[in-house]
Amino acid sequence: MMRALFLCLVCALAGLAAPAATGEARAESAYRELIWQDLLPEGEAERIARLQQVQAMEFGFNHFGTEQMPQLRTFNVVEELDGERVRIAGFVLPFDFAASGEVSRFLLVPFVGACIHVPPPPPNQLIYVVADPSVSVRGLWDPVFAEGVLRTRRQDSDLADTAYTLELSALRPYRS
Repeated sequence: MMRALFLCLVCALAGLAAPAATGEARAESAYRELIWQDLLPEGEAERIARLQQVQAMEFGFNHFGTEQMPQLRTFNVVEELDGERVRIAGFVLPFDFAASGEVSRFLLVPFVGACIHVPPPPPNQLIYVVADPSVSVRGLWDPVFAEGVLRTRRQDSDLADTAYTLELSALRPYRS
């Protein structure tokens, strides 16, 4: 009798916990998981490779990293991503830092050092991020997940031009 009562109690508690876990999973799945390749329209990777070859020939292979090479001008986007709630991993390159260590505008870049080293990635491989309210950034070398609404909206800046803008909902540490 006691054993049956205990089993009923365990089942009831498991039933109460299940909706919470399902709710968390549902919240996680509310974002479309993207990788950087997903930001390129069909055939764009090959086009970028050709443009990089031309640029290397024009500037000379021995000048990589020694003089400012221009950013490739490819603003081709995947239009279907406009307005999508997305989640993408990358690194933060801030435009501004508050005294508290918070940022309200930054570039999300695909690898450490992007835009610091030359040339910057193409515009369709960078995301301009707007955070309202500002978010705290711990380490610039630490990978993050950025979540929010993605827009196919061009942004030009001194650092680099972007083909996408993200209206940030959350910035979380990257966990694989």
